[in-house]
Amino acid sequence: MENIMMLPASYCVMNEEEMTYTTGGASAIQAIAAWVFPPYAWLAGVTAIRDYRKKNPNTWTQDGLDYFANDMGKSVSNFLYDLACASWVLGTSATGIGLVINAAIVLL
Repeated sequence: MENIMMLPASYCVMNEEEMTYTTGGASAIQAIAAWVFPPYAWLAGVTAIRDYRKKNPNTWTQDGLDYFANDMGKSVSNFLYDLACASWVLGTSATGIGLVINAAIVLL
């Protein structure tokens, strides 16, 4: 018995670098909104960290900055969006109560 995978005629194989252009990222509207409306950037940043931590529970502290840098390098809008989100998360973490709130969201 053979295991054979039948694919449709229109099937296209893509490598990892080609997937960068198809998986999307932040739009220009999201990047502008992150700079204009700080609560949006803060919430997006904190939830992105939480989601990454949940997907990578054992390596999120070691690989998180590499993932962040790769995401920033995908496009200009991703760079601006990620920069806004990171700046608001770091800015709110600089206050005592903000650090507790951010840590609670990320770790719970």
